Amino acid sequence: MLQIGFAEVDVTPPNGTEISGHWNLRQSKGVRDPLFAHAMVIDDGCAPICLITCDVLSVRRSTVLAAREAISQATGIAPERIGISATHTHYGPLTAQLWTRDQQPDSSYLDHLLAGIIAAATAAFEARQPAQIGIGWTFEGNLSFNRRFMMRSGEVVMHPPIASTDILYQEGKTDPEVGIIAVRDIEGKPLGYWVNFACHATVAGTADLISADFPGALGAEIKRRRGDQVVTLFGNGCCANLCQQDVFDPDRPRSGEEALKILGEGLADNVERAEAEMEFADDLALDARSQEITIPLRHIPDELVEEARRVLADASPDPDAQEHRDIKYAEMWLELTERKRTEPMIPGEVQVFRIGEVALVLLPGEVFVEYGLEIKLRSSARRTFVVELANAIMGYVPTRTAFEGGGYEQKTGSNSKLSPVAGEFLVETALALLDSMFR
Repeated sequence: MLQIGFAEVDVTPPNGTEISGHWNLRQSKGVRDPLFAHAMVIDDGCAPICLITCDVLSVRRSTVLAAREAISQATGIAPERIGISATHTHYGPLTAQLWTRDQQPDSSYLDHLLAGIIAAATAAFEARQPAQIGIGWTFEGNLSFNRRFMMRSGEVVMHPPIASTDILYQEGKTDPEVGIIAVRDIEGKPLGYWVNFACHATVAGTADLISADFPGALGAEIKRRRGDQVVTLFGNGCCANLCQQDVFDPDRPRSGEEALKILGEGLADNVERAEAEMEFADDLALDARSQEITIPLRHIPDELVEEARRVLADASPDPDAQEHRDIKYAEMWLELTERKRTEPMIPGEVQVFRIGEVALVLLPGEVFVEYGLEIKLRSSARRTFVVELANAIMGYVPTRTAFEGGGYEQKTGSNSKLSPVAGEFLVETALALLDSMFR
């Protein structure tokens, strides 16, 4: 019989911590809701697996490797059977270089986060008990929307004005699937959930308050419905070009408390709906495999380097918001040019878990939804859930269409530095691992 355990550990930073996720770092003045490291361990008596989700923008590769080593020593779980992902809240502390080299995370918080991840996984391992597991999915088309639009000017814009008549068409797709793993004890009492849905965690709009955003609202709502002891892990799907804002509905709240309520309660409704249809089992096949990868840095053309030098040479001492961004991009172009000479490839990892006939694919970047959908469409598993920002942070992974159309997500910078081949490489690596596991 399966033994399954859950745990959560508070990893909220202190007041005064710099909040990441926007152009300008802001010092936190308080906490709207706490940040957690959540963990789930599933043990079949042979080779357990461990899934960990963290309420931060991203997780560094060095943090992942250090956490795996410590967790493995404490529990015996093989490092390659431990997956760590970020929920991608834009209202948490800086955990990796965001823009230029002068914006680095606080090492003391990274130590705090690492300790929390290790503590959560260890506690989940110690909390194992005989349990049953159910896996389900629902269709949800009213919570997440594509945020990139072709304008009549021929320019692709992220977050155009709501209901603007200058919008020509929506560029990309959405992923309406909510994937749910539900776990209950042998008496039928809920122990925890793992939920997968693709949407940017930019909902809270709290400016200078720490927040776990809608994944935190989801976890709180499930506790309200199922009990304070229930732990919810949230694995964010491929949402690089998705968000909560519905450009076609001018009356829908774009952010803030009402928007958080819509996402939190809406996803909790989907969990309940899926759980009602689930068949629970106490013995399922488990497996985990991963592939170390390297992806080339994007080519930085000479004209971009020349433009960067011109922008910096002409910079005013007191730049406005737009000039400030231009200066930051110029600095990033020069930094990336220098980096490519000594480090032309970016390391990462593609990881796949098997739970019964269902697969979980973990990808190491901020991935456009189209790539997640392609993996789902071509996967050899019965059902496949895809998680981004897992086990490393590689930056944006745009589609070829996005590279052709322009816009924020593909504009060269520290947050978008990979070669256009990155998406295809992630997809093919994931599919190869899936084939090795399910065929």
